[in-house]
Amino acid sequence: MKRISLFIYNLLFVPALLILLPGYLLRNRRRGGYGIKLAQRFGIIHRQTVDRIGKGRIWLHAVSVGEIGIGLRFARRYRERNPDARFLISSTTPTGLKILVKESSEWLEPMANPVDVPILTSHLVKKLAPSALLMVEADIWPNRLAACSALGIPTALLNARLSNRSESRMRFFQRITSPLFNDLQLITLSEIEDRERWISLGIRPEILHWTGNMKHDPQLDGKTSLSVLPKETGWSPEDPLFLAASTHAGEESEIAKAFLALRLKRPNLRLMIAPRHVERRQEILGELRTIGLSCSLRTGNNDASSEVLLLDTTGELSAWYPLAKVVFVGKSLPCSVNHGGQNMIEPLQAGCPVITGPHTGNFEPLAGRLSAAGALIRAHDSVSIAVAVEKLLDNATLREGMIHSAASILRPNEGATIRNCELIESLLGRPFPKEPRRK
Repeated sequence: MKRISLFIYNLLFVPALLILLPGYLLRNRRRGGYGIKLAQRFGIIHRQTVDRIGKGRIWLHAVSVGEIGIGLRFARRYRERNPDARFLISSTTPTGLKILVKESSEWLEPMANPVDVPILTSHLVKKLAPSALLMVEADIWPNRLAACSALGIPTALLNARLSNRSESRMRFFQRITSPLFNDLQLITLSEIEDRERWISLGIRPEILHWTGNMKHDPQLDGKTSLSVLPKETGWSPEDPLFLAASTHAGEESEIAKAFLALRLKRPNLRLMIAPRHVERRQEILGELRTIGLSCSLRTGNNDASSEVLLLDTTGELSAWYPLAKVVFVGKSLPCSVNHGGQNMIEPLQAGCPVITGPHTGNFEPLAGRLSAAGALIRAHDSVSIAVAVEKLLDNATLREGMIHSAASILRPNEGATIRNCELIESLLGRPFPKEPRRK
């Protein structure tokens, strides 16, 4: 059945790739592109890079920024426990790859994720000969998985996420998807409730292990925070900061309208918007100026008179959370072009009360538990956002209570990263080469 599933996958994937490739390349060019690593998307790796990678690295794949954060957290902790471990980490998006390039070192090699074409994938796996293939959350590449299995290379899906949408798709195509997932040797679950759902989808119970969510594990990975507002903003430390994080198209205007309403009573309130895709900066600037707000770019010349700062950098958002009084987390409002929610855990861990829209399917059932416990406020539009922000700014006790409630709900996830490390150590038996292979 696995061969049939793989055949059907390739029958659909390759033509779809050819049809969608031009639009995909154009979209990613707008997001900054892959630079000199574009060839890696097509399995072309320079001889010098191959020599530097050597053989025996753990190949860890993550789609974009959120998954990259989980992957880096796991890799750092795993390296602490196993100093000889070396990683090859691939990302599908240019923004994710930029973060990996910044983190690159002798033990961490970044790579643009190669397309999953059968012959190309098989050749690449043989050339790199990873000691394991680890994938983060939901991104499974069947040909890569099959190539590794054929060579006896251990494979695992870490921090597996099963949204309602993903579950519906997998259930509809269960006869095709279950053999592919059952080819894995390990799936670590972020939510204990998900175990029965995976089993109902035809996945072998013995490969399912609950670990907790690494994304919600307390920050222990060396991320730095800003102790004060950067001088270039021109803002006073006494000015309360309202931060809108990971927003998508349609949400910035709602946030701006809420901010304008709040400024009538709080003229010293400041707004920072951190869009999920920074290539939208000019689009957002135009919207804000049309509404009547003055705005500066984080990467440009800032003006102290600017009411709004647009954070158009990559990998800096988490450093701003401790400076914010209130955080809104995007991809969650009804007006958003995308739904499902973004990571509301980081701001909660940084001690910020959080507001989201009603659409947080990517983070259920956790978001529901947070909301029920009063650790998360839901809003639907600019009016309800303004009401929630004002309530939080006026009530320090309410803010503290939300953070305390969030901490009690997140506590079971403490140690999730270590539990994942232990399972991978057991799977691999720690077979790491002392030095990379050199030709």
